[in-house]
Amino acid sequence: MRQIEGLRILHFQSPVRFDSRGVFQHEFDSNYKVLEKTVKFLPKCHHYVVVPEKHNIPDDRENVTLIPFKYPRDVLSNRSHFDGASFRNLFDFRFMDFDFVFCHQPEKLYNILVSFNDKRYGQNMARFIFFHWVDCPKSRSSSAIPPSYLRQLEAIQQSDKTFFHTDISSEWLEKNYSNKQSTELNLDYVKDKTKTFPLSNDKFPDSVPLKSDISNTIVFNHRWAKSTGVNRLEEYMEGLDYDVWCTDSKAPKEYKAQGLSRPKYRYLLENSLCSVCFVDNYATWNLSIQDGLSLNKPVLIYDHPTMRKVVGDDYPLFFKTKEDFQYKLKNLPKEFKWELPNYDEQFKENVLSSINEVMDKERKHIPKDAHNWLYCIENGINFKNDIIKQVQPNIQLNSVWQYIRRYLLEIGVKDNYNSPYVSYSIPEKLKKDLTLLTKNVNLTLTPRQKSEKVVVKKHDWF
Repeated sequence: MRQIEGLRILHFQSPVRFDSRGVFQHEFDSNYKVLEKTVKFLPKCHHYVVVPEKHNIPDDRENVTLIPFKYPRDVLSNRSHFDGASFRNLFDFRFMDFDFVFCHQPEKLYNILVSFNDKRYGQNMARFIFFHWVDCPKSRSSSAIPPSYLRQLEAIQQSDKTFFHTDISSEWLEKNYSNKQSTELNLDYVKDKTKTFPLSNDKFPDSVPLKSDISNTIVFNHRWAKSTGVNRLEEYMEGLDYDVWCTDSKAPKEYKAQGLSRPKYRYLLENSLCSVCFVDNYATWNLSIQDGLSLNKPVLIYDHPTMRKVVGDDYPLFFKTKEDFQYKLKNLPKEFKWELPNYDEQFKENVLSSINEVMDKERKHIPKDAHNWLYCIENGINFKNDIIKQVQPNIQLNSVWQYIRRYLLEIGVKDNYNSPYVSYSIPEKLKKDLTLLTKNVNLTLTPRQKSEKVVVKKHDWF
């Protein structure tokens, strides 16, 4: 697989974790963690990350540009509300390009594309969507919540590649269909477009001891909600003399809920008896069960198809009934070790292969004016806006330039991925060969005052 270099990627989030001040809690947002993983998978690309206006995300990477945007702060509005006027004003396509959009809220893909069409006629931008959840009756917390099923199908149709955690996730869409809907789901079409993004848990820092005695403690490291099985937790713990610690501060006081730093969380897992998972019904993936296993601690897991995808069919500590759970809890192995696959590597491979698949699509023809652009670059005119003024000064913003860009990258022209502005150059080893392509160019370059664009982290066009 070839080195992916010089691509420009727009990342659109679905943030739902905010503190009381309205500051985005990116450290606890699984959506953002996936976004960060894709940024790390592509170190030689430039990443435009659309972030909430209030955040504490470090802005210290040359190949990452943070773009503040007023996201809605609740789950329902995140799926439905989109300020197109504000969004389209975030970008100036005279100076920048997007080769891909990675959209983590599939229902918003159409809005993004419409906004760009308003800004720049036509589209030649590849689209990847990531399903962190799937709309279906089982995933809705209330019957009063309107379904977004059709918007999700719309996003799949418009995408080049659709990412689910597992193949089970795509089947949740099928379960949403009823004869009351105006369209049915072609699951084969969905699966043909699908890649998976299984996730590994984050590495732990060194542990920090807790003052409490936790030697008789069971850890419930999931959200306190019906969807994570709290009712079954309470039922299955009846008659047992153990302390239960829940890492969600919303849990009742009798479960010793408290906010834990990650170092203290590690200590809790390492020094407790085990952790437990009661997730049943709707589920797409689970990171929490991997936390305990990564520290060689037993994890009792309610037998669920998705959890089998995470830990494997042969995992020895699955349970179904109350009796089975209590028996396994009372007979925990003194030493326990269970190796998990490197899911992040699988995810990385799927992202990279999907990008290459898009970039390797057969070209039907060389875009008109492409060699004029190349001629400009050969003559030291590197920034997109300066090239446009030379070649197409009377043409408004349009996607033709994107086709030219794709061609330039294909023949080996470099784009400075550490600059937020498109800035081309020709590698020394290719100069002789590429000069042959421009030998018949008849373009008179307009004299200009030679000046280099100063690139800083704060950009006046955001």
